[in-house]
Amino acid sequence: MALSDQVGALVVTLQNALSPVEHVRSSSLKQLQEWSLLPTFYHSLIIVVQYRQELQREIRLQAALQFKNGVDKYWRRGAPNGIPMDEKLEIRPKLLAMVDEPDRAIAKTLALSIAKIARLDYGFNWDDLPHSLLQSLQTGLSHPTAQYGKLVLHRSLLFLHATIKSLSSNRIMKGRLLIKTVGGQLFPALKEVYERILRDAAEKLESQGLNGVGGAQGNAEEVEDLELAVLAFKCLAKLVVFAYADASADEVAKAFFTSTPATLATLLNFRLRLLTHALSQGQLPATSENRLSFLTKLIKSHIKLYRTLLSHDASVFAKMGDAPQQVLKVVWDSLLQAGSQTGTISDDRTSLHPEPLVVASLLLLKSCMGDWASESPLSIPSDFAPQFLDVIVTKFLPLRNSDLEKWREDPEEWMNEEEADRWEFELRPCAEHVLQSLLNHYHEILGPRLVSLLQTANASTDPGAGLLLKEGVYCAFGRSSSDLRNTIDFDAWLESTLAPEATGTADNDRIIRRRIAWLLGKWAEQDLAPETSTKVYSLLIHLMSPNASTDTAIRLTAARSLAKCGDTWDFDRNVFLPFLPSAVEQVVALLGEVSLPDSQMRLNTTLGIIIDRMQTDIIPYAPRLSEVLATLWSAATENHFQTSVLGTLTKLTEALGEQSVGLEAQAWPIIQRSVDPSLDSHVYLQEDGLELWQAFVKRASTLSGEMVSLLPLLVSLLAKGTDVLPRVLKILESYLLLDSLRVLQMFGNEIFQAFEILLDDLSLEALKQILRTMEMVFQSAPIDAWAMSLESSNTMLRLVGAVLKNDNPQIATKYLCTLARILLAGPSTFEQLIQATAVKLGSASPAHIFDALVNLWIERVDNMAQASQRKLTALALAQLLPSTQCDILSRLQDLTSVWSGVLAETEENADGDAELYQNAEDYVADEYDFGDTAESTRRTELTKRDPVRSVRMDAVLKEQLSRVQALHGGPDVFQATYLSKVDPALLDELLRRLNGQLAG
Repeated sequence: MALSDQVGALVVTLQNALSPVEHVRSSSLKQLQEWSLLPTFYHSLIIVVQYRQELQREIRLQAALQFKNGVDKYWRRGAPNGIPMDEKLEIRPKLLAMVDEPDRAIAKTLALSIAKIARLDYGFNWDDLPHSLLQSLQTGLSHPTAQYGKLVLHRSLLFLHATIKSLSSNRIMKGRLLIKTVGGQLFPALKEVYERILRDAAEKLESQGLNGVGGAQGNAEEVEDLELAVLAFKCLAKLVVFAYADASADEVAKAFFTSTPATLATLLNFRLRLLTHALSQGQLPATSENRLSFLTKLIKSHIKLYRTLLSHDASVFAKMGDAPQQVLKVVWDSLLQAGSQTGTISDDRTSLHPEPLVVASLLLLKSCMGDWASESPLSIPSDFAPQFLDVIVTKFLPLRNSDLEKWREDPEEWMNEEEADRWEFELRPCAEHVLQSLLNHYHEILGPRLVSLLQTANASTDPGAGLLLKEGVYCAFGRSSSDLRNTIDFDAWLESTLAPEATGTADNDRIIRRRIAWLLGKWAEQDLAPETSTKVYSLLIHLMSPNASTDTAIRLTAARSLAKCGDTWDFDRNVFLPFLPSAVEQVVALLGEVSLPDSQMRLNTTLGIIIDRMQTDIIPYAPRLSEVLATLWSAATENHFQTSVLGTLTKLTEALGEQSVGLEAQAWPIIQRSVDPSLDSHVYLQEDGLELWQAFVKRASTLSGEMVSLLPLLVSLLAKGTDVLPRVLKILESYLLLDSLRVLQMFGNEIFQAFEILLDDLSLEALKQILRTMEMVFQSAPIDAWAMSLESSNTMLRLVGAVLKNDNPQIATKYLCTLARILLAGPSTFEQLIQATAVKLGSASPAHIFDALVNLWIERVDNMAQASQRKLTALALAQLLPSTQCDILSRLQDLTSVWSGVLAETEENADGDAELYQNAEDYVADEYDFGDTAESTRRTELTKRDPVRSVRMDAVLKEQLSRVQALHGGPDVFQATYLSKVDPALLDELLRRLNGQLAG
């Protein structure tokens, strides 16, 4: 078949896209990206995939991948540069025609493409999809050439499974209706196909055992019947769960489901019997492993079906006749068999009892018994829960020889594996998880049984088995401490048993000592009495220390439990205080001994909790701790751990308060390297570095040289306006509160240039934060320190322009309040700033701007939510009374109304403050900002100096009215010229309020 010129050029480009030469590859990929926007490109890709004999596999696979990726972007209706409808009509049948694609990787890619298109088109333009795939199935089943027929059957099932999976994931109403339609068309035929395939697979297993075909690639591939069965079963399982509102109400679906327990039992029997025979003959050949793999997958698919249906709708599972009880029995028998041969459980797929299969079975039984808060959907025999408990505790919880060997070889690594949350994948964590759920439901029944098992372990004549059983029972008591607190007297148990065992030195008993160290942390959550907590702390300090009772795993476990003790709500620092020196010493010692990042992370967490809970009691240890943390941070190879260290340093800074100045030598270099955007690591460290920076500045008493050295970095972060801007603004506020004059003298121009950049198309929330910080500048420093920077940076121009042009009342109000702050800081300077702004605007005179501002202040005052904002506006308008820059006196009636309204709102004290003014949005505390800091005092003092809180409104008005009367010829002239034009009732009300005759 000859290639057209267009397709030929595409083939060359696809080949170059696979080139090891960088520039050739990148230019070809760029060319493909450009072509992807053109019509016929995706049709040409499918043509390339169809050239099986003429083209290399890699080129065809690249074409298939390019097509699959393009479906995501351009197949959807209405997508920019979308694939035309006529091109789609040509592509869809070509895709379905490739059900005999010999290459597995290409076939899987095509299956994903079909599934993506089905989700977009089925129900609109591709209604014949299920029928076409069923026809392909029949072709595969009836083809005279068995090998080719199986190939077609496999690819058809592959396409079907991907399609059903894609459609079933669409949870909207339309998607649920479509999968129901598909189920109705496909399920009966698929069930027949599956049953036929399964019969053939069973016959071959009986006659050939595990000696199946290979999995060769290319045209010579032979397809294993069991693989076909897996694909067909997965299709049916998806349909049972998602294609029916209630599968138990459909005869065909229910018949399929009720047949599965017997099939599962047969498959489990096949696997165990045939694998035992094969292993007895020696090592399994690769072909046997291939067939064994598919057999195991089919078994796991059955268990997944049951778990998925239980999760999706447990009531449907329960209504499947006798099938649920049969499932319970089959899986239970399988677990009993695995429990009797725990040495054969491993993650090796050739093991008699594969660990993933045992894990899935345990989780299925957990769901059958009731997941946590939910009740069991089945009628469970009363004696089943105790039996299940016995199997878990005696068979699956005890450490295996492989665990003990790993512990001996590398205690630290083994400890980290034990701490990992892998209950979905590994047997012992899964057994603990299932046991916890079981005890949550049946603790009243199972508590006494656990006590009995503990007695059995203590009375065991086999020391090794007894220790392993005891370790498992201790694990059960720790996992469900809240459910078992009434089952056992923990205080007595601690005194009589746990304490002596924890301080023992026998090498074989170390598994018990580690488990006790773990268990103490679990029971610390149960509101222990102070004397009990004292004993627990003493034991944990002993188990953290290097002595004859411990090894690395035990010490790390004890450190982890100590963190849990400190992380309880009823932690009493006075009870822990005598143990603080030893705790700090041992944690620091362990940090110097361990080498794995996970270990360092957990120890750092413990240290952070100790610091956080002990607060000022940690001060004597601060120099040592800061050095240790700085060393750890510098030596760390993972950003995740550096982030953890930053968090601990922040806690130490908070605990030290104003004494944190002693940490500056270690902290400031770390802060700089964490937040510097020029370093790649800032992506991971910046937020935590800024939090540490803020913690330091909030607790500082003076602006140190180290703080000043980081100001350029702070200003650059301010100008960038990234997602850390809120924190950066808070840090800038902290600097201003410390020494605003010094900050503005050094970086005033740069700060206002950054503000000017930021004040552009902002959301209300972002604007509030920026203007709040800007107002901090205006309040904390005299106007001479910042007025020039405000004007030269064009920030004043931006503020005025925003007020004059913004139609959003909330946003305009924020800008008006900020301008009022500037006006109150210096009325004459404000006039100069307005004049300079008018020159820059060009289109408005200063008088025009003043008049516009006065009008807006008057109009918007009622939109101001806070009383403090209304008083701020009233004060600003009062300051303008003597001004010659605007015709403010022409608005005297409106001004009288504004002033009377503000005076009427509340009764101010002698300083001009009132409770109503304390609801301002001035400052929102940080989420970790507990207790008083030096900055809290500085903020309080600044608030007290705020004109809104420190001057009486009536006093200001009296003074300004007196001034303006003097400027306009005295009281009589002013009365005749201006006051006579004001509504007498309004004027009388204002005068009475000013004279104290009318209260607010």
